[in-house]
Amino acid sequence: MFKDRPAPPKGGRLTAVQQIYHDLRDKIVSLDLPPGTVLQTRQIAEQFGVSPTPVREAIILLEEESLVDVFPQSRTCVSFIDVQSAREAHFLRRSVEVEIARTLAVEISDNDVDALRAAIGRQRTALEAGNLSAFLPADNRFHEMMYEMAGVGGLWDIIHARRAHLDRLRRLHLPTEGKAAKIIRDHEAILDAIAARNPNEAEAAVRAHLKGTVSATEEMRAVFPEYFG
Repeated sequence: MFKDRPAPPKGGRLTAVQQIYHDLRDKIVSLDLPPGTVLQTRQIAEQFGVSPTPVREAIILLEEESLVDVFPQSRTCVSFIDVQSAREAHFLRRSVEVEIARTLAVEISDNDVDALRAAIGRQRTALEAGNLSAFLPADNRFHEMMYEMAGVGGLWDIIHARRAHLDRLRRLHLPTEGKAAKIIRDHEAILDAIAARNPNEAEAAVRAHLKGTVSATEEMRAVFPEYFG
């Protein structure tokens, strides 16, 4: 289902479809384009200086991720958050990252431990600056580095393609008082267990870290009912 979706940009020149897809996806996931927002094909085409065709192709990719609802001959709207999709992505991510943490607790090098500590430092810098827009990418990068260090970097792209609704929940949850600071503490606990070469503690730390957002879903639904439909 997801085989034709452009991979997340990692350098190099993007096609018009890729550029539009990633721009719209990022804005939807960050909630800059909240659920219910109408996407105007011609307006987007003018913004990117292209014909409507690549915009329509990008919208098809977003529709495959259930990030937009297309009503033929009528309108295209940003979809509501799909809680079931978020839960499935959470299950997949937790299953993979538990094994990654256990693997790293056996195999990680001292240099990689230092690199992960530096990544946590970048998260702390973003938090101290009050920059949540920078905090989430730094958070994601910490996890992505773990995938790469475990030799399964390709799985990050697979999960990235499935977790958009989960990421919207994360973005809603992040401004909650103390949430960002807890993420940093959780990352430190994961890394401390890995650095101590303790697979069981590393697994427990990952499980504790990843349960937070999904367990708060109903709380977020009560505060932001307009995001859930």
